[in-house]
Amino acid sequence: MIGYIDTYTQKKSKGIYRFTLDPEAEELNGGDLIEEFQGPLYLDIQDDKLYSLKQDGDTAGIATFEIADGELKFIDECLPEGENGCYLTASSDGKYMLDAVYDSGKLRLYKMDERGIVVERLDVFQVEGNGPHERQDHAHSHFVTETPDGKYFAAVDLGADKIVTFSIEEERLVVVAESKVAPGSGPRHLVFSDAGDYAYILTELSNEVIAAEYNDGAFSPIATYSLLPEDFTEHSQAAAIRKHPNGKYIYASNRGHNSIAVFEIKDNGKSLNRLQIESSNGNWPRDFNITPDGQYLVCAHEKSHNLVLFKINKDGTITRLDSEIEVPEGIFIGFI
Repeated sequence: MIGYIDTYTQKKSKGIYRFTLDPEAEELNGGDLIEEFQGPLYLDIQDDKLYSLKQDGDTAGIATFEIADGELKFIDECLPEGENGCYLTASSDGKYMLDAVYDSGKLRLYKMDERGIVVERLDVFQVEGNGPHERQDHAHSHFVTETPDGKYFAAVDLGADKIVTFSIEEERLVVVAESKVAPGSGPRHLVFSDAGDYAYILTELSNEVIAAEYNDGAFSPIATYSLLPEDFTEHSQAAAIRKHPNGKYIYASNRGHNSIAVFEIKDNGKSLNRLQIESSNGNWPRDFNITPDGQYLVCAHEKSHNLVLFKINKDGTITRLDSEIEVPEGIFIGFI
């Protein structure tokens, strides 16, 4: 299996790195720099294309690469004026790409041509709002994804404690709903249940997962689950959330506590049962991902610069394997 790691490029790292996972030996290999440039920050992998956020001076946007035998071939970039984003996602019809901008709280819509290349920025939407936490002085858009019904895109805003749902109409972002979560919780990312009627919202500031009912663009919180042990009182902030390919489990990482929490999805998606909180074996687990076959979990640590391999057991829990490699400032993992 081939994986790609996006990095922060602030101290030790220089761009996009690649690794391999050998399932027979149950070990990671590589961790080599394959594309050098400043501040990629996040990737999106679609078939034979890899998309990366990119900033070049006062311009920022998305670079498109072709994947061939694991290598990256630069195709083109769309870098209009503006600040760098922190997350990007493609529409299922292959027509659009969207990114979220943390610093300013913007959502941006891009056009993709028939070759799958990002060619033009179409629209920019400014989220408004704030919250009671010191990091919530204004909106901080952190994540955007297509909804399971294929009708909308849901944008998660950490600064405004809300999820803004958009439709794309005449190549513009049009708000169809705004859904609030608990003040000061700081929503960061989310995943949907397989049936698409529930969402699990990761909150960075409160270190929780909120189970919410999803219906036609609106999110209605039902219950909240802690990612941390009850006796933990030090600083921590949630980072990433992923769903197992079998749809039965979700995983979330804690920066500070340096762990991965495992939950079983219960009651047809309505509730969660926490199964495990396992050490991530590194400092600041910024991202992790699950292999497409559901057998392994690979975790990237931004501050200790290591990639750690876990086996996923039949009951959804994880067990660390004796394999890790060095990758500097890892903040995203994706597989082809």
